[in-house]
Amino acid sequence: MKLYVVRHGETIWNVLGKVQGISDIPLTDKGRESAKELQELVSTLNIDVVISSPLERARETAKILVDSKLPINIDDRIKERDWGLNEGAKIDEVDRWDCWDVVLNTKLQNIECIQDFMYRVSSFIEDIKIRYKDKNVLVVTHSAVSRVIHYLLGEIPEDGNLSRIKIPNLRIIEYEL
Repeated sequence: MKLYVVRHGETIWNVLGKVQGISDIPLTDKGRESAKELQELVSTLNIDVVISSPLERARETAKILVDSKLPINIDDRIKERDWGLNEGAKIDEVDRWDCWDVVLNTKLQNIECIQDFMYRVSSFIEDIKIRYKDKNVLVVTHSAVSRVIHYLLGEIPEDGNLSRIKIPNLRIIEYEL
């Protein structure tokens, strides 16, 4: 099985440096255009299944990437992490280090605690490994979800802090499962 993970296109909150979590912020025109530029590459991947977060920015990105040629399956488990009271705050105003520490597992400011979040994403990965074991799967999701997938299937930061994993918009990360 090949798993291709893509973070959604640019949103206005990306541009403004805001935490967007579960806030349903749409793509910018640049986000749509950049997704269209990636269409050709995606078309060469022989995608069998497309799974998207239910949030608009991911759904729209998925639709653009596959040029509406495949159905988009929605899975709530790959919705962005709930950043609680930090939704809409400037990224540099949020103490994100403690929020990503698996040992601390903080729930300050009503943030979805990291262990619950990781369990949600891990459950999704285990499910698709069984369900689509002989398929090429495109997952369109968010930064935090992509980080957890990368943590589970790829490289783990030495200190275990997932915030060190950088996931730019519209970068395809491939995993062989």
